[in-house]
Amino acid sequence: MEKVEIEIEYDGKDVEDGTMSLEDMIPALQGLSSAYGKIAILQNPEARHNLRVTGVGKGTFHILIEAWNLAVQNKDGIMLAAAMTGIAEPSFKVVKAIIGVATTTKHVQNKPYTEKINGVQQSITITNCENVTLEVPLEIYQIYKDGMIKQDLNKITGSLAEGKIDSTTLKAKSEKESIEEKITLSEKKFFEVEEIVTTVTKEMWLTGVLNSLAKSTNRGSFYLNDGTRVSYHLGGDNPEKLYQFFIYKGIVRVKCTASLDENLKPIQIEILEINQVEQPLL
Repeated sequence: MEKVEIEIEYDGKDVEDGTMSLEDMIPALQGLSSAYGKIAILQNPEARHNLRVTGVGKGTFHILIEAWNLAVQNKDGIMLAAAMTGIAEPSFKVVKAIIGVATTTKHVQNKPYTEKINGVQQSITITNCENVTLEVPLEIYQIYKDGMIKQDLNKITGSLAEGKIDSTTLKAKSEKESIEEKITLSEKKFFEVEEIVTTVTKEMWLTGVLNSLAKSTNRGSFYLNDGTRVSYHLGGDNPEKLYQFFIYKGIVRVKCTASLDENLKPIQIEILEINQVEQPLL
């Protein structure tokens, strides 16, 4: 089975001897694992991927990805074995998205930018504050705009420090393709995340679309009508009773306990009840 290798490479005085502080290494690996899991579920909720650390080099952490798809059930109730051919492609696509978001973050620089949709190529052209353009796939732009892996990239770059670690490079290699992106200490500020302060918690009804569900944690994403993405947790004594609503692709109303920011916008919610919203007949 073809595999994909991911590498997180750190350069600087603190890693010259081939060692790295656990305080720096563990958050970086957690950040990569979290970002990978979020995008893998987004691209294919049925797929299952396994990440294993297979080697540690001089200031470099090699992570080998073993990926496979779970068996799926067809309309006649027969379990179909997942195809093993091309298994590296979905894994490489996930890592390529992570690197693409990192590239976009560096390009935007936490400053105002303009975007233009390229319908034919299904991409977005981003013009940054220096009037430099970058074309990115629509999927990567959406992940960047939603901030889905912003916290994770912050963990990967968090160990960069003056006189200690100068840069980190994300690399991915399959038998057919390779890609990498270097982030320097001067670019670390583009990945820093301000702590969001919760000012109010209240029970309310919200309308939107359920995007994903991880049954192991009862967590996922919920898109409000204005396009805002918030994380949710299924609450109550029996959250499994709400699973039935995840086969419904339309708009729902959820009764929830919402944590609101200083602008009274939901930043995370605990869902207690779900109702389908009937769509008008055309």
